Amino acid sequence: MTEYAVVHGPRSGRRGAGAVGVRISEQLRAAGHPVLELEAGTVDGAREACRRAVAEGVETLVAVGGDGVVQLAANSLVGTGTALGIVPAGTGNDNARSLNIPLDTEDALATLLGGHRRSIDLIRVDPLDRHVVGSVPCGLDALIAARAATLPRWLGAQSYTVATLPEVVRLRPMAYQLQLDDRVLETRALVVAVCNMPVYGGGMRIAPDADPGDGLLDVLIIEPVSARAAVGLLRGVFSGRHTSHPAVRVERAARVRVAGPALTAHGDGDALCPLPVECTTVPDAIEVVVPQT
Repeated sequence: MTEYAVVHGPRSGRRGAGAVGVRISEQLRAAGHPVLELEAGTVDGAREACRRAVAEGVETLVAVGGDGVVQLAANSLVGTGTALGIVPAGTGNDNARSLNIPLDTEDALATLLGGHRRSIDLIRVDPLDRHVVGSVPCGLDALIAARAATLPRWLGAQSYTVATLPEVVRLRPMAYQLQLDDRVLETRALVVAVCNMPVYGGGMRIAPDADPGDGLLDVLIIEPVSARAAVGLLRGVFSGRHTSHPAVRVERAARVRVAGPALTAHGDGDALCPLPVECTTVPDAIEVVVPQT
């Protein structure tokens, strides 16, 4: 029988990832599987517990929580044979959305038990030498992510929409220098997002054609627009229609360096480091348990 290790963030999201993690562990045991529940009282404690479980050869490491918990688990899996399982219980759950993993807990459990492994790329972010699963926002989108992190947890995915409005009011284009493999692009932009997955920001299909298995990063750039046009783009971003707007461009590269304003880049909803950052695709970095197609 498959052996599982379950890690969760007790304070993730609005659904109480701690309680969901206990429930998932109980149901996996009831299905006859050995389960190790990992200590996750602190980020460092959870990281070390994941590292130990993977080193001991656990077959599937289950991240119960939001995108931050998924990222923490994924970083312990690079170069190993342990698969990542995801049970969404966070604020945005964007990586689960991108991989078509159900947001409902019982359906996510069914995926763990009956899904299959799929290889995905990750983004290595330097100078941190850290891996990000979904995206690295570096512009207005990073400011929105930072504001969303300060809002009440009960808002859930709506926190990104609430955080967007005051930032849109203060729209200001910023100068960027992007190195895309061997090309250099200088531009003024509102949004610069380096994406491995199509979804971020609580369900926004920011890079609708991004494929976490193609070895490339989709770099979404939104050039200066009025506040009114920005609101229109916001409406379209949940369906991915925004990419047809003349102010929106998508570049693709395996290695992307973003330099520019004095902003902090984010990754999977967490603050990473100030610009500049270098994002590099790590092809087939880990395997994830996803639904059968």
